[in-house]
Amino acid sequence: MDDAGFTACWVRDRDRLRRALALSLGDAPLASEAVDEAFTRAYARWDRVSQLDDPTAWLYRVAANWATSWLRKRRLRPVRPAESLDRPTEDRPDDGWVLDALAALPATQRSVVVLRFYLDWDIARIASALEVAPGTVKSRLHRALARLRTEQEVHP
Repeated sequence: MDDAGFTACWVRDRDRLRRALALSLGDAPLASEAVDEAFTRAYARWDRVSQLDDPTAWLYRVAANWATSWLRKRRLRPVRPAESLDRPTEDRPDDGWVLDALAALPATQRSVVVLRFYLDWDIARIASALEVAPGTVKSRLHRALARLRTEQEVHP
């Protein structure tokens, strides 16, 4: 097994995946646990996972699926991202309305926005990670951005 390759992937991707999933789920602790679970599963299969075209997309998909399954089993509703993520600091302006607007989006649209703009993934990579067609990603992104634009007009 390529421990160095796995370690490099973990160092490079863990925090970004955790924050992206926290934004998508609206629950930072659950996102952290889900990403750790995904990396645990990846480690056990690293010989195969490392050969995938995009191991990071695989990790995101596994983490998102695990978290969704966990929520479904417990029939819990996630908290809003604005409540579970770091609040603005002196170094960061108050973007609370953005988190609130993001939280108001349906989970499917929120995930697409986070992957596109937080992780800077292209449409094909998002489609692969979410296991949907590229056209579905485009339509979700279009609808989400339209709602966010409307919200921005309210909070210039």
